[in-house]
Amino acid sequence: MGPTVKLDLTTILQTTGELQHFLNLGAARLRAEGPLPEEASEALIFAMADELENHLRMKRDQQGTASISDLRVWTQAWIDERQEELTQGSLPGGDQG
Repeated sequence: MGPTVKLDLTTILQTTGELQHFLNLGAARLRAEGPLPEEASEALIFAMADELENHLRMKRDQQGTASISDLRVWTQAWIDERQEELTQGSLPGGDQG
């Protein structure tokens, strides 16, 4: 049985309980960027979603399969890394000084 399930980021975030963490990270990124037009704000959030989806796809491909637990761990790690980068000011727009 090969991989047959397409990654659906919204479903993954809801199922793993990480949706609120992702939204919190997005809000923090938007605050770090400063005032943005609505279109730019949406683009930033969609870019984050694309990055996370690519990360999960890569991890799944490396491992060959992915359980809900795997997806949760990978998602938490990705969010934690981005939050740390944001705190340190190393993400675009993350300069706090």
